Amino acid sequence: MMERLKSLKWNHIIEALIMIGIGAVLIFWSNASLVIMARALAVLLILAGAVMVISYFIHKEKTLAMSGGFALGVVVAAIGVWIFLKPDTFTDLIPKLFGVFIFLSGLMNLWQTISLIRYKYAYWWISLILAIITVGLGAFLLFYPSVAKELLIKLIGGFLLYDGISNLWTISRLGKLERAAKQALRDAEAVDTKGEIVGDSAEK
Repeated sequence: MMERLKSLKWNHIIEALIMIGIGAVLIFWSNASLVIMARALAVLLILAGAVMVISYFIHKEKTLAMSGGFALGVVVAAIGVWIFLKPDTFTDLIPKLFGVFIFLSGLMNLWQTISLIRYKYAYWWISLILAIITVGLGAFLLFYPSVAKELLIKLIGGFLLYDGISNLWTISRLGKLERAAKQALRDAEAVDTKGEIVGDSAEK
């Protein structure tokens, strides 16, 4: 049981150190990390597309579903090749897509604010502030995708770093308390043993 607990403890320590390592890499080498992640995704897409295409040629029976799978495989593999060759363009596209969605959502909120004003709602200005912030965030993602993606990666890195450090601290506290509990148990057993010896001597 003790060996199993020690093994679990070391597993948690290793996991925490890995989290800290990944977090540090994402914070200090955010651009390189993005390229690596994009190319890793590209390789997975190329492999998935290749499997679909190979599957089409392996099967003798060429059904409509198989033909569709072949076409999808070619498209998926082509997207993978494009991402691998142009990872920066791909990573810039993601914040822009989110930016469009958030920007449109902010415009919708502005329209809802106008409705609140028409209904003479006392706190319509809160809705206006929230809508302006939403539109601003959407515009930021649209026009500054490179900065946005770098900030996002650094934020994720910060979360991982915090997670790893907090886990290490918790593990160290648990280890200290476990050692103190074991020592207290040994001391209690030693006192009991001495008591038994003294009792036996008195009887004699």
